[in-house]
Amino acid sequence: MPYVLRPAQATDVDALSAFGVILDPPRKLTEADLFVYPSSETWLAERGGTVEAAIRLCYSSLSGHALMTDVCGDANAIRPLASELTRIAQGRGAHTVEAAVALQSALGATLAELGFEGYRRVVHIVWQLPAPEPGDPPEGIRVAEEVPDPDEYARLAVDAYRGTWDWLFERWGGDVAARRNFARLFESPRGERFYAARGAEGALIGFTSYGNPETMPGDFSTFGVLVRPGDREQGIGRHLLLTALQQLQRQRSERVHMHTTAPPLEDPSAVRLYLACGGERVEDSLILQLVV
Repeated sequence: MPYVLRPAQATDVDALSAFGVILDPPRKLTEADLFVYPSSETWLAERGGTVEAAIRLCYSSLSGHALMTDVCGDANAIRPLASELTRIAQGRGAHTVEAAVALQSALGATLAELGFEGYRRVVHIVWQLPAPEPGDPPEGIRVAEEVPDPDEYARLAVDAYRGTWDWLFERWGGDVAARRNFARLFESPRGERFYAARGAEGALIGFTSYGNPETMPGDFSTFGVLVRPGDREQGIGRHLLLTALQQLQRQRSERVHMHTTAPPLEDPSAVRLYLACGGERVEDSLILQLVV
């Protein structure tokens, strides 16, 4: 009997919950949510009236990229479902399709049979509060809450993300386009609050943001902790991180979570910082890519 492949409906909530999939999740992967994939829909493979696999397709009509998340179910059902969603994404203009699966999951091998290749990771970090006090900032550094200046923050984001987030610069079309896109994000944040680190002459050298408790409870939001490359290894990132954790604790958060990207093998300095400040690593996601 062939599989029926179709978009999920409200009546599929119970069937999807058996796979651990929420039909209308409060958030997606951080980078998918805000940076590249503003739209998503959940599809399923059904046979004999039984749901055997589900995948969420996240996409943008402008970027030329699509991402499959919540890949779950029987491998025999995942293969035709992933193939169909790849075809749909291509029909919407995507020239690359990615898929996120648990790093050690056998689902990666299933997708590899369809031509997907390992590309990068998403590292999931969780803190259990209370966190250590941040103490005083490093000498000569002033840390305070502020409203971001979009152009200033965008310039720092480009400098700080270069090296680890090169995949994002590639799909945005280089540094100039990245600065423009980052500036748009800072013009319309999702209710985040920002703490900035500035030097003696007022230059922005680092910042962090954390979520609005009403819309993003216990969330470090999109940007994580960014420090200008030439000013790292001075404790600035640690102070910003612990300051944000302290503020989240005051919001009565008990558990704080963050998603950050990483190369396929080595952890970047940001991940090492998060772990050194009490964060615990939850199972990484492997991002696989297929050029269509």
